[in-house]
Amino acid sequence: MKHFLLTIFLLLGTLAFGQSTNDSLTIKLLKTMIYTLADDSMKGRASGSLEEQKTLDYLSTTFKQLTAKKLKTQSFSFLKDGLNYQCKNAYYFDNNKARKTIIIGAHYDHIGFGGPLSLSFTNDEIHNGADDNASGVGLLLSLSQALIKHKDAKVNYLIVFYSGHEIGLFGSDAFHKLIQSSKQFKQISTVINFDMVGRMDPTMKKLKCMRSIELDSLVQSIPMDAYSFKLNIADEEKLNVLDTKTFLEAGIPCINFTTGMHNDYHKSSDDAKYINFEGLNEIRKFILYFLLN
Repeated sequence: MKHFLLTIFLLLGTLAFGQSTNDSLTIKLLKTMIYTLADDSMKGRASGSLEEQKTLDYLSTTFKQLTAKKLKTQSFSFLKDGLNYQCKNAYYFDNNKARKTIIIGAHYDHIGFGGPLSLSFTNDEIHNGADDNASGVGLLLSLSQALIKHKDAKVNYLIVFYSGHEIGLFGSDAFHKLIQSSKQFKQISTVINFDMVGRMDPTMKKLKCMRSIELDSLVQSIPMDAYSFKLNIADEEKLNVLDTKTFLEAGIPCINFTTGMHNDYHKSSDDAKYINFEGLNEIRKFILYFLLN
């Protein structure tokens, strides 16, 4: 952990040295975070496991080092297949005194040793979930640093890391209930979700975007000529099987970004060595433009 904190301080201390250096340092930071989240020691980050709590501790420490802010947690429980799960979401409300709030989220749990959710021939090995969804978590951590430092934001940002996703979207459902019971987050105008954003095809270079139809004109207006990839508008119905589901049902416009499915989905082979970190960095720059303009 001390080595990681030293890495963070060195990266933060040198982020002002030009665009190419910024890109290089951001990629190094993304690698550090995703390799840590998808390490065998996390044992696949299964919902309610000791390793998921270890992951949450890591998220909290990293978030504080990157932003100088502290994540709050929301404890929740649920029954699934006769088992009682105790889980936690983590969140931070970046209150810019605006009337509207954008939720930006990613789930941090995965499927542990696989079990019935595994698509591997052997389902008793560690499933590290580097793309699903350490990639989304790494992206969100990196974005959090930039968003919280931005002083002219016209909206509030509610940053959330969901648990309980893989076994039934329980974390996002619990978080929506928290929002409904509290007035502190102001009006929720949009929900943005990242799920599997680490496998951009280096040849096709596409980022898929599932969006509520109300947001179609906004998405279509983004000047994509500035980026090395294409934005592929995907079926709105897919928002119903992601952590956007509960918000969509409440009438809140939603967007999910992903680089799509691949042969390692829910397999023990979903490892960090297959992540396209350069592509992930391009996605990060695109999302920052989307949020800040």
